[in-house]
Amino acid sequence: MIIDDVYTYLTENIDTVELVEGTNFFKGFLPDSPANAVCIFDTGGAEPDADIPVSQPTFQVFIRHKSYETAHDIAGEIYTELNRLRNVELVTGENYFYFIRAMGLPGHLGRDKQGRDEFSVNFVGRIRE
Repeated sequence: MIIDDVYTYLTENIDTVELVEGTNFFKGFLPDSPANAVCIFDTGGAEPDADIPVSQPTFQVFIRHKSYETAHDIAGEIYTELNRLRNVELVTGENYFYFIRAMGLPGHLGRDKQGRDEFSVNFVGRIRE
């Protein structure tokens, strides 16, 4: 899965907070606890090219934190780290990314029922099939 590469890449390249698999960093499902967490979700993608062996998957990175400023900083660092990556194999070598591009700036979604601030940022990639 594409998000596996992105997931591993972020654990190795984000400094604002240590992202630990299954502790505060998740794929596809975000549990209610811990209060401070990051999750990557597959969100589909664009129609595959009929003539060129590429696909354009999309994914969302969701950030939840008790501190607005910290959530904002994590979202900003993730945006900066992933946006405009070009011609890379991130981690496993299974997926060659022609690019990863943010679909917009990170956005504040508000607060959940426990008062934790939530941000998200969406990305599209183009990978060789």
